[in-house]
Amino acid sequence: MMTNSLPFLILVILSLMVLGFLMMTNRDQAGRIIVFWLFISGLAYVFEFLIFILGGSYEYDPAILSNQYNDSVLGSISSQAFSVPISLTFIAVKRLKFGWILVIIAFFYFIESWFVLVGIYEHFWWKSIYTSIFLLLGAYLSKKWWKRMADPGLEKLHFITLYFSLSVLTLSISWILSPLLDLYKIPLSLFSDEMRNSITGNSIYSWVCNYLYTLAIFYRPNNIVAFWITLLILMTLDYALIHFNFLAVRGVCGIITLPLFHIAMLLLGKKLFSWYGHALKKTAEH
Repeated sequence: MMTNSLPFLILVILSLMVLGFLMMTNRDQAGRIIVFWLFISGLAYVFEFLIFILGGSYEYDPAILSNQYNDSVLGSISSQAFSVPISLTFIAVKRLKFGWILVIIAFFYFIESWFVLVGIYEHFWWKSIYTSIFLLLGAYLSKKWWKRMADPGLEKLHFITLYFSLSVLTLSISWILSPLLDLYKIPLSLFSDEMRNSITGNSIYSWVCNYLYTLAIFYRPNNIVAFWITLLILMTLDYALIHFNFLAVRGVCGIITLPLFHIAMLLLGKKLFSWYGHALKKTAEH
């Protein structure tokens, strides 16, 4: 008997195999490919926040986590962090023609319909045709963005790319720390489901922090003073949120978690930018 988690796991593994193949056949662009994949994932997270978290469009059921809402979010991550963005990355890097793009979209339509049929994915107001339309739009925009990423002079484009590529890491790690481990919480009362409220608040908090990370990394990547000033601003922001009851931390672990989280994200972002910056430098030299 098939377990609910198996189809999700297979999709993730297949997606990572495609990503690995893409990087092996384009070794000189491997860093740029990773950043672009994460960038598309970051945009997909925004899309998912709007239609899935706020809009209540559908529900996943991988049956891995005990909390039903977190379990659904995990199912969403398998799609929005792996299968969809890696497919769009493949389309952009390989510059696939319209016919092949339609084949990939048809594959996703079939998979989504099958997930609904076997009961591991449920639509509320969403329809599979909507997914196909957004994939077609995503393929077009991905090809345009990938092409423009080769121009080192487009500062705003590269800033946005770094912001969204880092945001997928920020949101994923903060989801583990807050909704899963409950080390801190942004208390909101928008929905009847407490976990849905927690994820909504945590997402907004993470995007704000991610903007400050990106500013420091993009404009002062090797400046230790900028690093510590950014960390001080983030800790001041956390203190203010705690003081005005917009942020709750759990014990000593919760108190030390946030500064360590900020430090880790600044270091991760710096590493990510070094891959990206190296690719841009090589492009400029040519």
